[in-house]
Amino acid sequence: MSTNDSMKKILIVDDVELFIQFQVALLGRRNFDIHTARNAAGALEKARSLKPDLILLDMFMPDMNGDEVCRILKEDPQTSDIPVIIVSSGSAEMSRKATISAGCDGLLYKPVRKDVLMSVVEQLLGTSERQLARVFTRLSCNVEMGEEQFESTIHSLSGGGAFLRTDRNTIAGDIMQIRFTIPGNERQVVIRSAVVVWSRHYETTAPEGCGVRFLNADKESREAVHRFVNLLRHEGGRREGACWSAQEC
Repeated sequence: MSTNDSMKKILIVDDVELFIQFQVALLGRRNFDIHTARNAAGALEKARSLKPDLILLDMFMPDMNGDEVCRILKEDPQTSDIPVIIVSSGSAEMSRKATISAGCDGLLYKPVRKDVLMSVVEQLLGTSERQLARVFTRLSCNVEMGEEQFESTIHSLSGGGAFLRTDRNTIAGDIMQIRFTIPGNERQVVIRSAVVVWSRHYETTAPEGCGVRFLNADKESREAVHRFVNLLRHEGGRREGACWSAQEC
Protein backbone atom coordinates (compact mmCIF):
# COMPACT_ATOMS: atom_id res chain seq x y z
CA MET A 1 0.00 0.00 0.00
CA SER A 2 1.30 3.36 -1.03
CA THR A 3 1.69 6.40 1.15
CA ASN A 4 1.72 8.98 -1.66
CA ASP A 5 -0.07 12.05 -0.26
CA SER A 6 -1.64 12.83 -3.64
CA MET A 7 -3.48 9.51 -3.75
CA LYS A 8 -7.02 9.14 -2.44
CA LYS A 9 -7.07 7.01 0.73
CA ILE A 10 -9.69 4.29 1.06
CA LEU A 11 -10.27 2.32 4.28
CA ILE A 12 -11.85 -1.11 3.72
CA VAL A 13 -13.37 -2.72 6.83
CA ASP A 14 -14.59 -6.33 6.97
CA ASP A 15 -14.14 -9.19 9.44
CA VAL A 16 -13.80 -11.69 6.58
CA GLU A 17 -10.42 -11.57 4.83
CA LEU A 18 -11.90 -12.93 1.58
CA PHE A 19 -14.21 -9.93 1.25
CA ILE A 20 -11.38 -7.52 2.03
CA GLN A 21 -9.21 -9.07 -0.67
CA PHE A 22 -12.09 -9.04 -3.14
CA GLN A 23 -12.63 -5.29 -2.69
CA VAL A 24 -8.89 -4.63 -2.75
CA ALA A 25 -8.70 -6.52 -6.05
CA LEU A 26 -11.56 -4.49 -7.54
CA LEU A 27 -10.05 -1.17 -6.48
CA GLY A 28 -6.42 -2.18 -6.84
CA ARG A 29 -6.16 -1.27 -10.51
CA ARG A 30 -6.87 2.37 -9.68
CA ASN A 31 -4.42 4.80 -8.14
CA PHE A 32 -5.82 4.56 -4.58
CA ASP A 33 -3.97 4.29 -1.27
CA ILE A 34 -5.81 1.34 0.30
CA HIS A 35 -5.85 0.50 4.02
CA THR A 36 -7.79 -2.25 5.81
CA ALA A 37 -9.29 -3.09 9.21
CA ARG A 38 -10.87 -6.30 10.47
CA ASN A 39 -13.35 -4.99 13.06
CA ALA A 40 -15.25 -1.94 14.26
CA ALA A 41 -12.63 -0.92 16.82
CA GLY A 42 -9.94 -0.97 14.14
CA ALA A 43 -12.20 0.99 11.80
CA LEU A 44 -12.73 3.78 14.33
CA GLU A 45 -9.04 3.92 15.21
CA LYS A 46 -7.85 4.07 11.60
CA ALA A 47 -10.58 6.50 10.56
CA ARG A 48 -9.34 8.97 13.18
CA SER A 49 -5.63 8.44 12.57
CA LEU A 50 -5.58 8.11 8.77
CA LYS A 51 -8.43 10.50 7.89
CA PRO A 52 -9.28 8.45 4.77
CA ASP A 53 -11.12 10.00 1.85
CA LEU A 54 -13.64 7.15 1.84
CA ILE A 55 -14.61 4.18 4.04
CA LEU A 56 -16.09 0.90 2.78
CA LEU A 57 -17.68 -0.59 5.89
CA ASP A 58 -19.07 -4.08 6.41
CA MET A 59 -22.56 -4.03 7.92
CA PHE A 60 -22.21 -7.12 10.17
CA MET A 61 -19.14 -7.48 12.40
CA PRO A 62 -18.69 -9.29 15.76
CA ASP A 63 -17.98 -6.21 17.89
CA MET A 64 -20.31 -3.64 16.34
CA ASN A 65 -22.49 -3.33 13.24
CA GLY A 66 -21.44 -1.03 10.45
CA ASP A 67 -24.38 1.36 10.83
CA GLU A 68 -23.40 1.91 14.48
CA VAL A 69 -19.80 2.62 13.45
CA CYS A 70 -21.03 5.06 10.81
CA ARG A 71 -23.20 6.88 13.34
CA ILE A 72 -20.17 7.32 15.64
CA LEU A 73 -18.07 8.61 12.76
CA LYS A 74 -20.73 11.06 11.62
CA GLU A 75 -21.17 12.44 15.15
CA ASP A 76 -17.41 13.02 15.57
CA PRO A 77 -16.23 16.39 14.13
CA GLN A 78 -12.90 14.75 13.22
CA THR A 79 -14.52 12.19 10.93
CA SER A 80 -18.00 13.52 10.13
CA ASP A 81 -17.06 14.60 6.60
CA ILE A 82 -15.65 11.22 5.54
CA PRO A 83 -18.00 9.48 3.08
CA VAL A 84 -19.06 6.04 4.33
CA ILE A 85 -20.37 3.23 2.13
CA ILE A 86 -21.99 0.30 3.91
CA VAL A 87 -21.41 -3.11 2.30
CA SER A 88 -24.11 -5.54 3.43
CA SER A 89 -24.99 -9.21 3.06
CA GLY A 90 -28.27 -8.77 4.94
CA SER A 91 -31.81 -8.12 3.78
CA ALA A 92 -32.19 -5.09 1.53
CA GLU A 93 -35.04 -3.52 3.52
CA MET A 94 -33.35 -3.77 6.93
CA SER A 95 -29.93 -2.71 5.65
CA ARG A 96 -31.44 0.23 3.79
CA LYS A 97 -33.33 1.55 6.82
CA ALA A 98 -30.30 1.20 9.10
CA THR A 99 -27.94 2.77 6.57
CA ILE A 100 -30.10 5.82 5.88
CA SER A 101 -30.86 6.28 9.60
CA ALA A 102 -27.12 6.28 10.42
CA GLY A 103 -26.38 8.97 7.84
CA CYS A 104 -24.29 6.75 5.57
CA ASP A 105 -23.45 8.01 2.09
CA GLY A 106 -23.96 4.78 0.17
CA LEU A 107 -25.11 1.16 0.38
CA LEU A 108 -23.82 -1.78 -1.64
CA TYR A 109 -24.77 -5.44 -1.44
CA LYS A 110 -22.59 -8.54 -1.50
CA PRO A 111 -21.54 -9.88 -3.90
CA VAL A 112 -20.47 -6.39 -4.96
CA ARG A 113 -20.74 -5.57 -8.66
CA LYS A 114 -17.56 -3.96 -9.97
CA ASP A 115 -19.38 -1.41 -12.15
CA VAL A 116 -21.61 -0.35 -9.25
CA LEU A 117 -18.69 -0.15 -6.81
CA MET A 118 -16.53 1.93 -9.15
CA SER A 119 -19.38 4.27 -10.10
CA VAL A 120 -20.21 5.10 -6.47
CA VAL A 121 -16.59 5.24 -5.27
CA GLU A 122 -15.49 7.55 -8.10
CA GLN A 123 -18.42 9.91 -7.51
CA LEU A 124 -17.93 10.12 -3.73
CA LEU A 125 -14.18 10.61 -4.14
CA GLY A 126 -14.66 13.26 -6.81
CA THR A 127 -12.51 11.32 -9.28
CA SER A 128 -15.20 10.74 -11.90
CA GLU A 129 -15.00 12.89 -15.01
CA ARG A 130 -17.93 14.15 -17.03
CA GLN A 131 -16.96 13.04 -20.53
CA LEU A 132 -20.34 13.31 -22.25
CA ALA A 133 -22.29 16.44 -23.12
CA ARG A 134 -25.30 17.14 -20.88
CA VAL A 135 -28.50 19.05 -21.59
CA PHE A 136 -31.13 20.33 -19.19
CA THR A 137 -34.55 18.89 -19.92
CA ARG A 138 -37.92 17.95 -18.49
CA LEU A 139 -38.88 14.41 -19.45
CA SER A 140 -41.34 12.25 -17.53
CA CYS A 141 -40.04 8.80 -16.69
CA ASN A 142 -41.08 5.60 -14.94
CA VAL A 143 -38.66 4.18 -12.37
CA GLU A 144 -38.48 0.65 -10.96
CA MET A 145 -36.31 0.32 -7.84
CA GLY A 146 -36.53 -3.06 -6.17
CA GLU A 147 -40.22 -3.77 -5.68
CA GLU A 148 -41.12 -0.08 -5.85
CA GLN A 149 -42.35 1.76 -8.96
CA PHE A 150 -42.82 5.51 -9.19
CA GLU A 151 -43.00 8.39 -11.65
CA SER A 152 -40.18 10.90 -11.81
CA THR A 153 -38.80 13.64 -14.05
CA ILE A 154 -35.44 13.75 -15.79
CA HIS A 155 -34.06 17.28 -15.33
CA SER A 156 -30.71 16.77 -17.05
CA LEU A 157 -29.57 14.07 -19.43
CA SER A 158 -26.40 12.82 -21.10
CA GLY A 159 -25.48 9.64 -22.90
CA GLY A 160 -24.09 8.29 -19.64
CA GLY A 161 -26.52 9.39 -16.96
CA ALA A 162 -29.23 11.73 -15.69
CA PHE A 163 -30.50 13.79 -12.80
CA LEU A 164 -33.90 12.60 -11.57
CA ARG A 165 -36.12 15.02 -9.68
CA THR A 166 -37.86 12.93 -7.01
CA ASP A 167 -38.77 13.05 -3.34
CA ARG A 168 -38.07 9.30 -2.96
CA ASN A 169 -35.45 8.51 -0.32
CA THR A 170 -32.62 7.24 -2.51
CA ILE A 171 -29.02 6.51 -1.53
CA ALA A 172 -25.84 6.00 -3.55
CA GLY A 173 -25.70 2.37 -4.66
CA ASP A 174 -29.43 2.01 -5.36
CA ILE A 175 -30.07 0.18 -8.64
CA MET A 176 -33.02 1.17 -10.81
CA GLN A 177 -34.56 0.66 -14.22
CA ILE A 178 -35.69 3.81 -16.04
CA ARG A 179 -38.14 4.12 -18.92
CA PHE A 180 -38.91 7.34 -20.78
CA THR A 181 -39.96 8.65 -24.16
CA ILE A 182 -37.95 11.17 -26.15
CA PRO A 183 -39.99 13.74 -28.12
CA GLY A 184 -40.13 12.70 -31.77
CA ASN A 185 -38.95 9.18 -31.02
CA GLU A 186 -41.58 6.45 -31.24
CA ARG A 187 -39.64 3.80 -29.37
CA GLN A 188 -39.48 4.04 -25.59
CA VAL A 189 -35.99 4.37 -24.13
CA VAL A 190 -35.23 1.65 -21.56
CA ILE A 191 -32.24 1.95 -19.25
CA ARG A 192 -32.19 -1.59 -17.87
CA SER A 193 -29.75 -0.78 -15.09
CA ALA A 194 -28.71 2.57 -13.60
CA VAL A 195 -26.95 3.20 -10.30
CA VAL A 196 -27.55 6.16 -8.00
CA VAL A 197 -24.15 7.83 -7.54
CA TRP A 198 -25.32 10.74 -5.40
CA SER A 199 -28.53 11.72 -3.65
CA ARG A 200 -29.73 15.13 -2.54
CA HIS A 201 -32.65 15.50 -0.15
CA TYR A 202 -33.98 18.10 2.24
CA GLU A 203 -31.50 20.80 1.19
CA THR A 204 -32.90 24.26 0.65
CA THR A 205 -30.27 25.24 -1.91
CA ALA A 206 -30.99 22.48 -4.44
CA PRO A 207 -33.90 20.38 -5.72
CA GLU A 208 -34.56 16.97 -4.21
CA GLY A 209 -33.42 14.14 -6.39
CA CYS A 210 -30.56 11.89 -7.38
CA GLY A 211 -27.84 11.58 -9.98
CA VAL A 212 -27.70 8.22 -11.77
CA ARG A 213 -25.11 6.63 -14.03
CA PHE A 214 -26.37 4.36 -16.81
CA LEU A 215 -24.89 0.87 -16.57
CA ASN A 216 -26.93 -1.17 -19.03
CA ALA A 217 -29.09 -0.08 -21.94
CA ASP A 218 -29.79 -1.65 -25.30
CA LYS A 219 -28.06 -0.21 -28.37
CA GLU A 220 -31.18 1.52 -29.75
CA SER A 221 -31.87 3.26 -26.43
CA ARG A 222 -28.27 4.49 -26.15
CA GLU A 223 -28.31 5.80 -29.70
CA ALA A 224 -31.66 7.54 -29.17
CA VAL A 225 -30.34 9.36 -26.09
CA HIS A 226 -27.15 10.44 -27.89
CA ARG A 227 -29.15 11.74 -30.88
CA PHE A 228 -31.48 13.70 -28.60
CA VAL A 229 -28.63 15.27 -26.63
CA ASN A 230 -26.70 16.19 -29.77
CA LEU A 231 -29.80 17.63 -31.42
CA LEU A 232 -30.50 19.86 -28.43
CA ARG A 233 -26.91 21.06 -28.33
CA HIS A 234 -27.01 22.02 -32.00
CA GLU A 235 -30.42 23.67 -31.71
CA GLY A 236 -29.46 25.59 -28.59
CA GLY A 237 -31.90 23.63 -26.46
CA ARG A 238 -35.01 25.34 -27.87
CA ARG A 239 -37.21 22.31 -28.34
CA GLU A 240 -40.10 20.60 -26.60
CA GLY A 241 -39.01 19.03 -23.34
CA ALA A 242 -35.62 20.74 -23.16
CA CYS A 243 -33.80 23.90 -22.19
CA TRP A 244 -30.27 25.09 -21.59
CA SER A 245 -30.72 27.06 -18.37
CA ALA A 246 -31.10 25.34 -14.99
CA GLN A 247 -33.33 28.24 -13.91
CA GLU A 248 -35.75 27.54 -16.76
CA CYS A 249 -36.04 23.91 -15.70
